[in-house]
Amino acid sequence: MKRAILVLILLTVGVTLPPLYSQWAESHRRKQIQEAKQQARTVFGERLETVLLELESGEPPSVVVLYTGGTKSHLEPCGCYQEQSGGLPRRAYVVEQFRKHGFPTLLVDAGNIFDGEAAIDTRRCETNIKALTAMGYSAVGLSESDMTYSDAYLNRQRAVASFPFLAPDGRRDNFTQSFLIKQVGKHAIAFVVGEAYKETVSQSDVVVALGDPEDSNHIDVVICPNEIEAKASEDGPLHVGCKPEGKTLGVLAFWMDTSGKLARHYTAELALTGDVGESESVRQLLTDFYRNVAVESPSQDARLFIQQFLEQQQENGYASAAACQRCHEQEYLQWSATRHAFAYETLLKKERYFDAGCVSCHTTGFGYSTGFQIGEQDSTLKGVQCETCHGPGKQHVGNPKKSNIRSGADTSLCLECHDTTHSPGFTEVVALHTKDVDHSRQPMNLEELLTSRIARMGKPTLELFVMSYCPYGVQAEEKIIPIVKKFGDAIDFKLQFIAQEKEEPSAQDITPFVSLHGYPEVAENIRQLLIAQEYPDRYLDYILCRGKRLDKSWEACAEKLGIDVAKIQALFDSPEAEQLFRENIKRATELGVRASPTILVDGHKFQANQLLRASGTPCE
Repeated sequence: MKRAILVLILLTVGVTLPPLYSQWAESHRRKQIQEAKQQARTVFGERLETVLLELESGEPPSVVVLYTGGTKSHLEPCGCYQEQSGGLPRRAYVVEQFRKHGFPTLLVDAGNIFDGEAAIDTRRCETNIKALTAMGYSAVGLSESDMTYSDAYLNRQRAVASFPFLAPDGRRDNFTQSFLIKQVGKHAIAFVVGEAYKETVSQSDVVVALGDPEDSNHIDVVICPNEIEAKASEDGPLHVGCKPEGKTLGVLAFWMDTSGKLARHYTAELALTGDVGESESVRQLLTDFYRNVAVESPSQDARLFIQQFLEQQQENGYASAAACQRCHEQEYLQWSATRHAFAYETLLKKERYFDAGCVSCHTTGFGYSTGFQIGEQDSTLKGVQCETCHGPGKQHVGNPKKSNIRSGADTSLCLECHDTTHSPGFTEVVALHTKDVDHSRQPMNLEELLTSRIARMGKPTLELFVMSYCPYGVQAEEKIIPIVKKFGDAIDFKLQFIAQEKEEPSAQDITPFVSLHGYPEVAENIRQLLIAQEYPDRYLDYILCRGKRLDKSWEACAEKLGIDVAKIQALFDSPEAEQLFRENIKRATELGVRASPTILVDGHKFQANQLLRASGTPCE
């Protein structure tokens, strides 16, 4: 008896221990990856809410000067991870918040604002100046580096600015001046580049130098365009610096005494991370710039792996993941639910789908003649597909051999995109990441995929295409609806029906619509849409109830759930119900979806048996 118990215990341990260990190992792996990346992702500056609270906690400041410098006309970070700080749309949003809170605000730049000699750089800098104009900058100080540009270049930049360029002694008389005095309430704030002249000092309460002057006499504050520690001295000016590339927005708050002299100050650098809002108008400026550049600029320079053998073969080309799927079904299914497969959707959400530098790492074969092309929204090469890691597969598809495809084991290829700029910390954990692209792993189910999408992108869209009388569709609803309820507002769930509208319905037709299971299915589809519209908190329960009683009257489920049968019937007989259904089935028609059930997550089509671990024959 004891032996039997011991054997039973050992069998139980043998069955339960491996899965538990596997779960622990996976959790530990992900924790290691997260910790390594978090340590590498430094957040610059303080939160907007913290600074606003500090300024509102006591006597309001007399003047707030918001400042930047050393930006090199950097428009924004790439957006590859949440902790990246900077960006003109975020900066504009923060400026708006200071003004909305009623602070008397001035906005200036301390120089090192221009960068690059190529035509694309000129236009990028021009876009930056347009954004600064939209934000209401008061002045930009030109540094020695900025002054090396030609008159023609600087005149072009000045032409789109609503603010003056400041330079020592007004060095270029046609478009610069040596100082600017701004009146803010009772106080005059002077901005100078170079020496502070007596007349400037006599006319102002505070003198702020944009750039480090040789002579700091009569200057109260120096805003350096480079990065320094803020420092103040009893016998000299306050010095503050700027994070490069506009990673932060500097804050200088002044409190003046009754005689108009500077009594005290407050300094801070504001973080411009992903939790900061964006100005829509400035975002549009950048989107227009990306769009125009994408149309006009060659994409050859953005090609990946140009030194690799397969990419250099003129007779080779890209075939897309769909071609790989024919022979590698398991590998395709595992890949299709990974972040690599959704990489292009990241660009769509972040409005970077026209930026060649981003597109190259979020699509397949960009820059090559047979690869992804900007503007081809229906391209079969969206996302990071098989051929990114394994090389262009045209020859392999025609004649499968190990010699005409890469193994994908060389992790150094990953670092062409996952570099220190776009994926800080990735190098340290690249070996741990290989499991994420292990095609022998079980593909994600729906719950795992939604969890992954929420963590990466925020609020994913889940679309279920069904015919209400389809048995396999009903089975899918029974599995999906509890998941939808679990995630709640964290996802955007849409129920889409599959049906067609007759081109020329006759007078004898009960309905202008055609569905696989006839008029009863059309009627039930419309009722479900009406109940979803009128009873959004009960329609999922109605669908579950109805799926078990399709051979009975719909009224029983409606009454059971407190749905007004007479109300739904009255709406059903209205022209609006017909139009509601017409709009709903348009989505399936546009996408060519004919099989019930079909699942789309953020626009990606999946088989129900993959995400739901279900079996059955779709209705088509």
